[in-house]
Amino acid sequence: MRDISLYIHIPFCKTICLYCNFLTFANKNRRIPEYIDGILREIQLRADVYGRESDYEIQTVYFGGGTPSLIDPELIKKIVQQICKYFRVRASCEITIECNPESVDEHRVCVWQEGGVTRFSLGVQSLDKKTLWRVARPHDETMIFRALEIFKKSRMRNFGTDFIMGLPGQTLRSFRREVETILKYRPTHGSFYFLSYDTKRIDLFAKECPDEATQIAMYEWLCRRLKRSGFIHYEVSNWAKKGYECEHNKRYWEQKDYLGIGLGAHSIVDGVMWENESDFEAYLRDPLHKVNEMPIDHDLRRMEYIMLRLRTHEGVNLKRYAEMGDVAKLLERAKTFIVSGHLQKLRGHLRPTESGFLILEMITGRLIAH
Repeated sequence: MRDISLYIHIPFCKTICLYCNFLTFANKNRRIPEYIDGILREIQLRADVYGRESDYEIQTVYFGGGTPSLIDPELIKKIVQQICKYFRVRASCEITIECNPESVDEHRVCVWQEGGVTRFSLGVQSLDKKTLWRVARPHDETMIFRALEIFKKSRMRNFGTDFIMGLPGQTLRSFRREVETILKYRPTHGSFYFLSYDTKRIDLFAKECPDEATQIAMYEWLCRRLKRSGFIHYEVSNWAKKGYECEHNKRYWEQKDYLGIGLGAHSIVDGVMWENESDFEAYLRDPLHKVNEMPIDHDLRRMEYIMLRLRTHEGVNLKRYAEMGDVAKLLERAKTFIVSGHLQKLRGHLRPTESGFLILEMITGRLIAH
């Protein structure tokens, strides 16, 4: 069997957050039914190559967006049924859905679980009402706590929360208080991202954000605090209790094949990468249309291996890297960062330290240079 994952893009949102750079819409909800029909059609058509008659087996499914929890939960269930109908799916397949607090209720959670969803990812971002309002998040802290209580009641152990470090109005003290509050709900996974300044609307609130030193202090405190609670810092922005790492995302960092379904979704299969059509009308006309298709040559795969593996706590496997490039040259370029304590060579791996994760872009750029 050749293993592969599916990413399902649901681009609909209640509002568009000011920091968001994803392909999403807040004005097309009336067109959800026809879009889902396009998703179902694409799944059926993709099965001609990757379906039950092939030697591919689905390992993970991830519903991202957008806000997948916004749409009728029966539609999520219908998509999973379509996948199981046309593809060979591993019995223990991890199926994740991204949720926003305002669209989580007991009925939806029940239908998602009945439909095969095994993992929830809750977009919290902050517990402060003013901060959430400032970046156009459509929920408040009351909705967050309600969603977490529903997860608890459903006995869903495999759930995580997403936070952003560096939002307007945040302080080290407020961030610490929010993390302590969330930990009381015993999530098994936590994603903590630094605010990206690569967005068109960042100027609307950038002056209200904490400075770089404060954001670094947030990260350093977070590393210590989550470690005390038994979390493993398994990727630059992700922490998990043992056995609760996001298997779908791990496949990206391990350069495993994945197939993107839906508007603008990305795919990498058999050494070729492409994007789906990102124009809404064009996608509905032809969900199989590929954009920016290109082969991944040896050198690109080598550079991607460095870039992706350095995002993880395991780092670059030097024995595997020897099949792609010159290990001696790689280690020579890494020497400065090893001496400074940002990288370490340990048990056949070149791996980042906690401080190394903070300057990962710089490290990666130096190591992949020709």
